[in-house]
Amino acid sequence: MKKICLCVFANPVLLTLLVFCVPGQKIAEKIPLTQAIQEGLKKDFAYLSTLLDQQEADVRHRLSTKNKLFHLDIDASYRYQSETMVIDFPSTQIPGVFTIPSREVEAGLHHNFDVNIGLTQPLFTGGALTYSIQTEEVRKAIQANQKTLRTNEIISMIKSSFFQYQILIQRKQSLFILDKTLNLHRQRIENLQTEGLAPRTDLLETLSKIEEIHVHISDIEQAIASERIHFHKLCGHYPEEIDGTYKEETVAQGDAIAYFEQNHPVLKTIRNRVEILGLQRKIASANYLPQISGFAELHYGKPGIDYFAKKWSVYFQGGIVLTLPVFDWNRLRTEKKLLDFQNQKLDNEKNKFIQDITASVATLYSFLQKLDDKKNHVTQLLEYSKEDADLKKALYTEGEIPNVDYLSALLNREKNDLLIKEIEIQIEKVKVNINSLIGKNKENPDE
Repeated sequence: MKKICLCVFANPVLLTLLVFCVPGQKIAEKIPLTQAIQEGLKKDFAYLSTLLDQQEADVRHRLSTKNKLFHLDIDASYRYQSETMVIDFPSTQIPGVFTIPSREVEAGLHHNFDVNIGLTQPLFTGGALTYSIQTEEVRKAIQANQKTLRTNEIISMIKSSFFQYQILIQRKQSLFILDKTLNLHRQRIENLQTEGLAPRTDLLETLSKIEEIHVHISDIEQAIASERIHFHKLCGHYPEEIDGTYKEETVAQGDAIAYFEQNHPVLKTIRNRVEILGLQRKIASANYLPQISGFAELHYGKPGIDYFAKKWSVYFQGGIVLTLPVFDWNRLRTEKKLLDFQNQKLDNEKNKFIQDITASVATLYSFLQKLDDKKNHVTQLLEYSKEDADLKKALYTEGEIPNVDYLSALLNREKNDLLIKEIEIQIEKVKVNINSLIGKNKENPDE
């Protein structure tokens, strides 16, 4: 025989839930936020694209290393010429012996064929090939930075959404508690009305406040539903499936700025781009040095080397090619000047980025301090509001103050109590924003 027990318990979302408990059936355990983050990374298409970009950069680097090696080419050609060279040999007489008659000898053919295998090996490029390989190595680092940047963005979005959901849930819970408190007061007024000790206006004022609370609850529920869908889109889980004990890492302001300047992916990328510009300067200079390469070719053609032998023949040729730029209207100096402009623009971009993020971080730390101060003030205010509510309850019972004054004191007491919890969640969300700005996330596998 199955046993079914009816359990009633409190919940931040709903004040009362009915749960049927069947022996042997376990309640699903909540997962840590870090697990949801890792699953969110696997389903983000932009993140998956950064992985492909990283693989592409690795392939390009391996490809660049092969430019130093020899390469083989097979060429085949056919050439038709309407006229060929003819050499005319006049007749020659040898007195008293014989006469050699005149004749014509054709050199070359109307139809010419050539098939060859050629090997080319760079011998000296002034370091251009080496600098090109180093450039691709730096581009690999840039793609790694982009992956880290996207990872931080996803982590920050998931954590921000999680804390925003908690803030909304806390507000809804606050409204439920206010609703419960007002309904208890309403029942008290109805009892007083029955005894003729409270006017109808007191009940109407209380009922109006209750309806206002219900309107706010409806608005909050809509915001909760929207944030719940957004969180599920980010990581494939719903916020209520996540363990709510997660706390964001706290970083001192000075340490945060130092970490940002040293480790932020955007600043790393800018430094890498400056490094690439330096390599491009070296490549440009190398291109104006002598370029030496060796070649070897094996030919099979008709007529081949000997135009008088009208048959297929095999021959080999090889040598060294030297290329030396002599005059190009000062092109090298112009290219370096253009690179200098880009370098200055990158420096301006870096300084502006540091300036903007530093100001934003300072603003967030100031806001964080204000939240701490606000929490302290609200804690003190809570003590005052509790005492005020108790005093006004006694005064209202004795008929010395109107109902609206007591309602105000009652609501203030409950609001201050619940506001402290909301401030604590807001503090965690601000910490998330700070770590997002400086590019620091303990959940990032690249950290």
